[in-house]
Amino acid sequence: MQVVGFPRPAFFWIIINQMKITIQQLFFIIISFLVITGCTTTQTPLPSENLTPEPGTSISTATNVVPEESATLVPTPSAPMKATVNDEGIRLSDFEDEVTRYVAAATKLGKEFEENQVREIVLETMIETLLLAQGARETGFILDQDSYVKKFENLVIESGGENQFQQWLLDYQYSPESFERLYKLQIEAAWMRDYLISRVSPRAEQIRARQILVSSKSLADDIYNQLQNGADFTYYAWGYDQLAGGELGWFPRDYLVLPQIEEVVFNLQPGEYSHVIESTYGYHIVEVMEREFDRELTQDALLKKQRLTLMAWLVDQKANSSVILSQN
Repeated sequence: MQVVGFPRPAFFWIIINQMKITIQQLFFIIISFLVITGCTTTQTPLPSENLTPEPGTSISTATNVVPEESATLVPTPSAPMKATVNDEGIRLSDFEDEVTRYVAAATKLGKEFEENQVREIVLETMIETLLLAQGARETGFILDQDSYVKKFENLVIESGGENQFQQWLLDYQYSPESFERLYKLQIEAAWMRDYLISRVSPRAEQIRARQILVSSKSLADDIYNQLQNGADFTYYAWGYDQLAGGELGWFPRDYLVLPQIEEVVFNLQPGEYSHVIESTYGYHIVEVMEREFDRELTQDALLKKQRLTLMAWLVDQKANSSVILSQN
């Protein structure tokens, strides 16, 4: 339930679940999208004419295989590099091609962008993709050539056949070599993403709360004083939110968009209410109604928890990795 004053996080998974994810949707942008949303997918994406690349969408697929050797293609030292991540390069040509695809897709959608910002976004997501791919290998995931070929053949079939797939490669300026190289990295990165989020528990401590939200501090202070003198919280909660009675529902830690409120309410017991808390939405008085220490998370709460887990992993990897950028 959407409640005034506590807008839920803008979960892009809602968008993703409402549209077919296609492989022309910018290979490397999927990782940043998943970092933002915590979304997962195990369905093989298909080429199509419906180009809908929000910043942060593309192909992702994962497979659990334990082959004899890795088929990941590491750029040769002679190829010009845009960046090197733990001694593994990101080709300058791949980077420039991804920037071109991003700009073309954004332009087709009528999106406004600044070139420098686009280049930063693409580079960051390519670095994150490579870190995830490296993490997959370190964790024990190996993609052999036979498994890759099977996935590729299925992709071609699901795309409508060889002719349509080859036309798509031409339209988006993929060479067979670059497509294979980038697709393999995506498979590895998606596997690591799914591995990380699969370890997130679907249950957590949660509280159910409701609020009184007003725009004036003096009014909030007056209501607080009335509550202190025995006034009914329900009366004011419904008085200032006639649709939901201030109901915020159940939520875990690190879920609300207002951390200062979350910090206060998790220190309250059921039946207790907070002091007046100021936010960009107004002035809140929040009451804890119930608390459970092991409650199943809602879908959006689980997705946010997964997203935060993935973000934390990437932050840690970046801090402990060697990332060298070229001047190109």
